[in-house]
Amino acid sequence: MIFRNYNDFEIIDLIKQGNEEAFQLMVNKYRYLIAKMIKKFNLVYDYDDCYQEALMLLYKSIIKFDESYNKTFTRFFELNLTNYLISYKNRNNNYFSFIQESLSSNNHQVVSEAMNVVYLDQDLIDTFQQLSSFEKMVFQLKITQQLSVKEIAKELETNEKRIYNAMERIKKKIKMYLIQ
Repeated sequence: MIFRNYNDFEIIDLIKQGNEEAFQLMVNKYRYLIAKMIKKFNLVYDYDDCYQEALMLLYKSIIKFDESYNKTFTRFFELNLTNYLISYKNRNNNYFSFIQESLSSNNHQVVSEAMNVVYLDQDLIDTFQQLSSFEKMVFQLKITQQLSVKEIAKELETNEKRIYNAMERIKKKIKMYLIQ
């Protein structure tokens, strides 16, 4: 059988009747579309798995296809394949980010348990001396009095953006002087 001698509707009818050669005809016709879509979604590292899944999707699409909607089978299959590849990519991305997060959190726990850092009073005093007078006021209000950013801004008669910026500078200086 040569697929150029039949249109998709005729081939689909043959497949629904159980003709395996007709399905092989559809596989030959759509293998380039499948390969192109796999490459488009940058899934070449999983090409074999995606290709096999796409063939199963092709068969399911053939069985579910209803020509009464006046749509071509090619477009119907292309939409199904696109949706599948998006799901596949998202599923893999979510899985890998979950693995990465769990590995990094496990490593962080091991490292934090292994490190016992001791700071001398002089280290803390030296670090505090590196802060500007404004940063010292913000630090004292935030740490000792535990005021919110809004309350600190009101207390120092300035805007909240300046307080946020000062807090970022304080964090950087503490990291730079204490964690060397």
